[in-house]
Amino acid sequence: MEEIAAETAWRARFSFEDILGKSENLQSAIRLGRHAASKDYPTLVLGESGTGKELLAHAIHNASSHREGPFVPVNCGTLCGDVAVAEMCGYEPGAFTGAERRTHVGIFDIARGGTLFLDELQDLPPTPQSVLLRFLESGTFRRVGGTRPVRSQPRVIAAANLAIDELERHGHVRSDLLYRLNCVTIELQPLRQRREDIRPIAERCLREELHFLGAVDEDFWARLRDLPYSWPGNARSVRNVLLKAILASRQDHLTCDDLPADLGPPTRGADPDIEERNPPDTMHEMLGATGRNVSEAARRLGIHRSTIYRRLARLQNR
Repeated sequence: MEEIAAETAWRARFSFEDILGKSENLQSAIRLGRHAASKDYPTLVLGESGTGKELLAHAIHNASSHREGPFVPVNCGTLCGDVAVAEMCGYEPGAFTGAERRTHVGIFDIARGGTLFLDELQDLPPTPQSVLLRFLESGTFRRVGGTRPVRSQPRVIAAANLAIDELERHGHVRSDLLYRLNCVTIELQPLRQRREDIRPIAERCLREELHFLGAVDEDFWARLRDLPYSWPGNARSVRNVLLKAILASRQDHLTCDDLPADLGPPTRGADPDIEERNPPDTMHEMLGATGRNVSEAARRLGIHRSTIYRRLARLQNR
């Protein structure tokens, strides 16, 4: 089992103190994450790409009783094809043509005593879903070519970029597997719904990722907050905008003039979900186009589904 020993060098790099932001939703997610860390139940983290799902998974692991074990992140989209089961369960010598002449351990083995983080759960194909369900139910698996069950019980954290009803309704994840994974469910809102968190994220990005040590105007931060921009990609979009601003700056000093022009004019105090950007007719058309699927309509409009429910209720009361 030398390979397992090598893999235990995989450690979670972040803690809850590394999660920046003061918004109510983020603080609620952190509180729930700390609660999840105190338990061994599977946890499901939901949110758009770039909202910090893996960062939260790192923090949960580091605050849990599994902190001394490995943190094993896996992109579910890579667990496909004929080798998926072998990647998950490992295989015995001679299990198939080209197999190594020694036992090859899989991710279930590697994560023993630690945390298995399944990212992009919505991309997990049907066969690996069946294997994962069996593993969650029994705490055991069988290597390809093996005849005996192997026990391994890491804590499991899964993440997806779709709402929980979409995961099940559209067949992305089988319902029995979803029931096993969502013992604790944590939802992370996109940055367009918690604009007060943009500045702390941007400040760290400037300092630690882009290594910018110059001055930044206060108006620059106000402009970032007030832009009627949906921030697709969330934290990744923030990094992209900051990089463009640095490249456009002619001095070691960021101002509003350095921001990309295609982000739109400043609208202080504006919310990206106001009716001017998505009037009632547009909202109803999108609901019709999606078969009254509120989550999908919200995704296409770039707003949170709770916004649609709130505005529908307001329209009914007029």
